[in-house]
Amino acid sequence: MKPRIVILLLCLTACGGTLTEEQRRKLHEGMEEQKIVQMTDAEIMTTAHERGREVFAALEKVHFNPAKADSIGERYKARIHWTVPGTASNQEIEQQLIEAYISGMVTGSLQDNVQRLYTDAKQGGYDSILYSKPVVSPMPDGVEKLDGVWNIYLSKKQVVLTAPRH
Repeated sequence: MKPRIVILLLCLTACGGTLTEEQRRKLHEGMEEQKIVQMTDAEIMTTAHERGREVFAALEKVHFNPAKADSIGERYKARIHWTVPGTASNQEIEQQLIEAYISGMVTGSLQDNVQRLYTDAKQGGYDSILYSKPVVSPMPDGVEKLDGVWNIYLSKKQVVLTAPRH
């Protein structure tokens, strides 16, 4: 046997390359997170829709308490914003969604929604997705009133990372 191979074997055995179970688990989690995942745009949007519904369900559990919305946002790695019609501080996309929901009330089509938030005016690429869900209440005359919209901003990266692996 060549002396180099013997020295290499001695070095490897002397290193004591053992990992604790937790270190091994973290290593595997890190490797899994770094794995390249290919998803179609439709799969990304479907996953974002599901993720948005999960976050909304968590908001429902705390009875839409605004004080707890931040901690839910941190847990799901999302930004949560409650938007009320007529508020000047709404972002442009949020105002457009409110207007769409108000016109949708006439046709009775108030559904949750996902939108791509493009990074440029040409709409070439996007890095965020907006999930929105309207909240309505009945009026005494039977007509529904739009109380506001929950806007849940999700990063595209987080959506891909939380997608089910095949």
